[in-house]
Amino acid sequence: MTGSWYYISLFVVQSFQYIKKIFFVSYFSTIFIIDKKLFSKIYPFLGIIIFYITILLFFLFFGDRVGWEGDDIDQLDGIINFSHKGKDLVYRYYWQPLTYQFNLWLNSWLNNPKHLFLIPQIIGAANISILLIAIYIFAKKNLNLVLCFCFLIIFPEILFCSLYYNSTVFAMFPMSITILLLFWTDNPIKTKKIWNNFRYFTIGITSVFSIFFRIDFLLSLPLLWYLMLFDKSLGQKLEQRLKVYFIYILTSFSLLLVFLVTDIFNLDKIIYIATSHHEGVNTWTIQKSLVNLFSITNLVIWIILIISSICFILTKAKNKDYRLILLILCILPLLSPLPTLTSPKYLMPGIIFLPFLCAVITLKIKFRLDQNKFRSLVFGFIILSFFLQSVAIQWVPRIPFIEITANPNYIYTHDGTRVPGGYLQGYNEVRKAQLNSHHIPIKLSRKMAQIIQEIDKNVTVIYSDKSDNFAKEVWIWTFTTFYLELEGYQVKHYDRNNKIVLSSAEKTVTMKKVNEEEYEKYLDINREKTAIIKVPYISSKDPQVLKKFFGDFYNSLDKITSTY
Repeated sequence: MTGSWYYISLFVVQSFQYIKKIFFVSYFSTIFIIDKKLFSKIYPFLGIIIFYITILLFFLFFGDRVGWEGDDIDQLDGIINFSHKGKDLVYRYYWQPLTYQFNLWLNSWLNNPKHLFLIPQIIGAANISILLIAIYIFAKKNLNLVLCFCFLIIFPEILFCSLYYNSTVFAMFPMSITILLLFWTDNPIKTKKIWNNFRYFTIGITSVFSIFFRIDFLLSLPLLWYLMLFDKSLGQKLEQRLKVYFIYILTSFSLLLVFLVTDIFNLDKIIYIATSHHEGVNTWTIQKSLVNLFSITNLVIWIILIISSICFILTKAKNKDYRLILLILCILPLLSPLPTLTSPKYLMPGIIFLPFLCAVITLKIKFRLDQNKFRSLVFGFIILSFFLQSVAIQWVPRIPFIEITANPNYIYTHDGTRVPGGYLQGYNEVRKAQLNSHHIPIKLSRKMAQIIQEIDKNVTVIYSDKSDNFAKEVWIWTFTTFYLELEGYQVKHYDRNNKIVLSSAEKTVTMKKVNEEEYEKYLDINREKTAIIKVPYISSKDPQVLKKFFGDFYNSLDKITSTY
């Protein structure tokens, strides 16, 4: 970790020096070439581009290239083998149909599945940039950009989901644009009516797109509708408001109809996926859910948010502002994943709004304090935000119950580990997993693929067809196939339940299920031309099945290359 900090610091210092040199030259050359007014318009865009590149480099440095938590490989395998699997066999197609379609198009264009690992980082950097602009505009430029950026980095899931392949980061892109346009009330064109019409037309498109990139973002709609309902920029005239709302509704439903006709939207499949998910986590406890809930930000930030929210509710209730009831009702759907919250990622439809809540709190404080006190408070918050990137302030079950440490407690979720502070260490876990995967199915499959590649002749992998054989788990063979395809192997036959055949210029790889008699005698067949890997039979009912398969069998793979 110390070495990582050294290289990051070196990169930041050198980048800053180069940027100063570049902008020193470009500034004066631009002044002489174009007039100052034009330059003043161009300069913010240059700033956004530099910010985007910086965030992108950060994500690329920490980002995943081999698989992080299992579901990502399930989805990527579904993309590169979509012609063999189809919509029904890939991982939850109808829960994230546009993510699949977008990446299917990208894969056909890029023609290299390794590049798909980079797409979340590229889009994630765009999400952060758009949200930063949205917060700045929402605050009416009353808060500086550094503070607005701090409102984002104190919610690590916003950054974390950009480090590895998942549909959330894709859904965040259109949702970020939706939020930006919703708060961009100062029209950049002459006619305000046209600008409002354009805003709500685009919001109708982007909000629906967000949902079909990942259905979870359906939970954001009630809060979006609340914000639209009380959009002051639309004026007081009912006629104008109804016109704008009609544009939004017409656009949304037209796009929904297109998705229905093209089988992007399939309500029965969505209900089935939701039902099966809840059945799969029916043993999940509320205690585990609360642990995941509190991982979305640090203990100190939680205290600030809770106190501020209570004050806000009491003030609204005292003023008899009945919009409070409607607001609470619109927020409740965002909390619906809580009972079975296996990962903080499922709260992203709500987390994406929390930086704006921080902006609201800060603006209210700003208008109550004098300038010097407010600046001191802002400076303190900025220091705290960056402090939390390397140090955790966490609860411990002993006096004084709060601990400040550079070694945060790890929170184990269904989407990999998270930390309640010292967020750079959490991001670095993804980077470290490139060499030593934390996810044991990924670790085993990568090892299988590596061993197969090291053998310099044809390879046949066999496993018994006994009904309780753990080796019949489909992911073992689809994951191994995926890692071989990353190295250039081509699929020649694909039946994930029985037999998969791949080939390269040098050899053919066959992975297949055989009956018990054939399984016992297979070592005597074609030993000269073909290397045989016999996966041991381990009953899925065996209490030690995971240890035997992911421990003993994994360790035995190293001996295979020496045999051949």
